[in-house]
Order: sequence, then structure tokens, then C-alpha cells
Amino acid sequence: MSYYLISLLGLLPIFVILGISFNLLLGYGGLLSVSHGGFFGVGAYGTAILIKDYQLEFLPAVLIGAVIAGVMSLSVGYAAGRLSDEFLFIVTIAVQVALVELFNNLELTGRSAGIAGIPRPTLFGQQLESSTQVMMLSWVFLAIITAVCWRVVHSPYGRLLKALREDVPAARSLGKRALWTKVTVFAFSSAIAGVAGGLYAMHTLYISPAEFTLDRTVEILSITIIGGLAAYWGPFVGALVVLALPELLSFANIPDSVAGPVNGIIYTLVVLLILIYRPRGVLGRDPVKVAERNAQRRSVKRGGSRRGGAGEGVPDVDHGLFERVVEAGAVPEVKTLRSEGIGISFGGVKAVDDVTLSVRPGTITALVGPNGAGKTTVFNLLSGALRADTGKTFYGDQDISRLSVERRAQLGVVRSFQEVRLFEGMTVQENIHVAVTDIRHETIASQFTPGAWRGRDQADADRAEDMLRGLGLYDKRHALARDLSYAEQKMLMMGRLLATGASCYLLDEPMSGLDQAARSQLSELLRQIVSDGSTSICIVEHSMQVVREVASWVMFLDRGCLLTEGTPETVMNDPELTAIYFGRPV
Repeated sequence: MSYYLISLLGLLPIFVILGISFNLLLGYGGLLSVSHGGFFGVGAYGTAILIKDYQLEFLPAVLIGAVIAGVMSLSVGYAAGRLSDEFLFIVTIAVQVALVELFNNLELTGRSAGIAGIPRPTLFGQQLESSTQVMMLSWVFLAIITAVCWRVVHSPYGRLLKALREDVPAARSLGKRALWTKVTVFAFSSAIAGVAGGLYAMHTLYISPAEFTLDRTVEILSITIIGGLAAYWGPFVGALVVLALPELLSFANIPDSVAGPVNGIIYTLVVLLILIYRPRGVLGRDPVKVAERNAQRRSVKRGGSRRGGAGEGVPDVDHGLFERVVEAGAVPEVKTLRSEGIGISFGGVKAVDDVTLSVRPGTITALVGPNGAGKTTVFNLLSGALRADTGKTFYGDQDISRLSVERRAQLGVVRSFQEVRLFEGMTVQENIHVAVTDIRHETIASQFTPGAWRGRDQADADRAEDMLRGLGLYDKRHALARDLSYAEQKMLMMGRLLATGASCYLLDEPMSGLDQAARSQLSELLRQIVSDGSTSICIVEHSMQVVREVASWVMFLDRGCLLTEGTPETVMNDPELTAIYFGRPV
């Protein structure tokens, strides 16, 4: 019994580590990979081969095995950044099957027979002779990995992961590096799974391909879901249920002839009951309550609470405070966004043809025209969502024609969308906090630099709170973005863009769906933004009333061509343009 218990206690931290690593991918990053069991096997085989064949000590062997697993996962991470969830699922299945086939057919891995007779691990010249010592080694590694991953999850990098989980295009529009972040989280998660594999090889002293099949990935997935997606301590509970429950059932007084099926049915029922009554998982919690608790902790550390006002419905924007908050950031360089002869075709249809325009600092430029005029296409060409077939786009003196959406955002050109694309599963404050954080502080390595421990992220959080005061949303900072009124969501969208510190804002129908009161608030905010003379705004708008209220320059498009430009009065009083806009014969 003692040996059995030690064996069980030795396996438990290994499976908790697997759960933590998978929770990083699925819970925080929203990336479903079914190749995790294969990378678990890569770490196990790598560690076992280095110890048995090359007489390495355990620490260098397990670290090399983890690095191999992380490097091998880079291709999957790249696929995660390029493919939809459905295709990513198929790719990871293929990777899982390929890894198991490698284990089954390589002489180095012992083929289907596996690797037997793995020596006990050696640490600093001392061999661990007993199972108890190996068990304690696993718990030490669990403690280290738990601390490291806690830091990663509760950091700007972890917050960015959640933003990408919610809406990748929205995150990219803020200048966030979606592809790089997905690649790194896959490599980091797989490396941790590789560490678990190395510990597993030391625990069992024998490994074979049968232990790293798709069934193992399903087991890891069960640990994560039962414990709770994005619940940091969930894998501890999930591993206990997945590992200990079948063992406990084996002690039940059930006839051997039916023990297997009965145990399987009982295990399935217990898991189903957990998921029915705890759909978020055993430790899954309401993100609003989590945000409120974290805010209370920060308030206690600061020695008090900070208050601000917000009403229901239309937020009361404090333009004076908001102006001071924006000015507290870096002073933007005065630049003009311009295009020269840009054009693009879709299947032989010329959507935009030889358009040359400029969005000048200190002005609100409106793109208007009838439906199908090419306004949104021009907008997408300016923002980088589409790449022009002909012509060039410049920001200041820099040619940005070949730059992506995120690179243009990093230079100061940000965009909104026709629909309000917020990070709906994150709080109002987290939406602003993501935008206000410098991308240099959103890598895994940067979470362990001196600056990360000196309150750098807290300073960003304070700035986000000040911006929410200016937006009139401070009292709703702990609410989920999806729970705001439509007017409040529009204002939060604008605040999130402004938090980037950009100097050129491309807004796609910012006034759509707003009543007169909300529209007046947002119009005043837009005028306030360009009042410094260094910031420019370009809007796509269908409402001529809105154009009259906010625009200082109008460009009229029809059938992909720029017909004319001028002041709102000049363009709108032109009878020929009016006829084109309303579809009447000219």
C-alpha cells in the first residue's frame, strides 16, 4: 500500500503540470490543440535517451527534452496564428499521429517496444535511489512551474493571451503581435509538457508509444475542463479527479467480470455531474468577481480606493480630464496619412481604382458615397486589412504599403470596425489595460525583468483607470464589456483606440446605432481628439447629418473612384453628387 500511495503521489504532480501547460493554451489562449500528448512524449523520450544512452544528469536532460518539445511545436504555433480553429484542430491531430508514428518506428526510441531500464535520475552527482525521492523531485518541479506560470498568467502577456482568445482582429488593430504571441505560447506550453514527460520517464523507468497517444491528450483536456478553463488552480483539482477517481473505484467491491464497464460508467457519471452543476469547472469563477477581488487587493496595497462617476446609458465624458490623460502619454509626431493611386480588384471587378487622398493632422476627414462606392475597401487599404494591387500608401515619409495592420498600428495608424469589436469576455478596465500596455512588455521574457517587478504594470493599470474616468466608465470598470449599453460600448471602443497613443484614427461608422445624446458625446470627443493639431481622424459614414456635424473635410467616392473632395458644405450642396448619392439619374 505504501508503494502504491507513493506511486500515485508521484504521478499527481506530473499530471498537474500537464494540466497547467494545457490551461495556458486552451483556458487563457483559447487554442485547442490535440497534439499535447505527443509533446509530452517528446519530453519523455528526449529525457530517457539522454540519461540512458548519453549518461546525462537529470536536470540538463529534462531541460534539453523540454527545449526539443518546444522547438518541435513551433510549426503548430505558426499554424495557430494563420489558421482558423477548425483547421488548427485538424493540423494538431496530424501532428499527434505523426509523433506517435515516429515513436513507433525510430530505432532511437525503441520502436513499438519503447525504452526499458531507464536509470534512476541523478542530481548534482547523487542518484535518487528511492521512489519517494523521485516523487519529491516531481513536487519540487511542480512548485517551480506553478510559480513561473502564475507570473506569466497574471502579467501583460497573460492579459494579451486573453485578448487574442476573445478577438484576434481587434487585438491586431491595436498593434498587438498575434502570430508571435501564439507561437510563443505554443512553444512555452509544449516545453512545460516536455518537462512533465521527463518526470514521467523517471517515475515509470519505462516508456512506450502507447502512453502518448490521442487518449493521453483527451485525458489532459479532461483535467483542464474539470478543473475549470482559465482557473489557475483548476488543474490541481482536475488531475486529482482524473487520476484518483479511477483508482478509488478499483477498491470498490465490484465483481471482476463487470468491474471495467461499471467503473467506466461511474467515472463518466461523476464527471458529467461535475460539468452539469459546475459548467465553468470545479474552480471556474465569474470573471467580474475575479476582477473586483483583484481591484480590492490593489486598493488595499495603495492604502485606499479611488472613485469616479458613471451613469447609466450614455456615459458622461469628462473632456478636460480625458485631455490631460491623453496628453500624459507620448506626444505624437505630426504625420499625414496619404495614398497615391491605390487600386484593388476582386475577381476581375475593380473595387478601387487609382485613388489618391490625404488624411491631414488636425482634421476629421469623412469618406462618403453611395452603397458599393468602395468606401470600406479604401478604408481597409489604408488600415492594412487589404493590400493594394497598385499604388502606395505613406504615413509621413514612410512607405507603409506592405505593412500589416499591427505594424501600421504600432506606427500610429489604428482602426475600428463597423461592429463594436470589444474583448467581450474581459472587463472594461482590461480592455483599456491591454491597449495601454507597450508591446515590448508583452513577451514571456519581459515578465521576469527588473522593470516588471517595479510596478510597471501597475502604472499602466492606473493610467487605464484615469482614462475610464475621462470616458465616464470608471464605475463599470469591473463589468464585462458585453454587459455595457451600446453607447457605452462605443465609448469604450474609442477609449481603447486612444489608449494606444496613436496619431491617426480610422473609424468605420462610429456613430451607427447611437441616439442623439450618445452621438453628441462621441462627436465632441472626436473634435477634442483633433484639437491639438497633431492627430487626424478618417471616418466612413452614411449619415450626412453626422458628416455635417463632425467632418472638416469630405471625400466623395463612387464606383471605386474619388470623384471630388472639399468642405462638407461644398460637397453636399453639389446637386450632381447628391443625385449620385441617392441613386437618381444625373
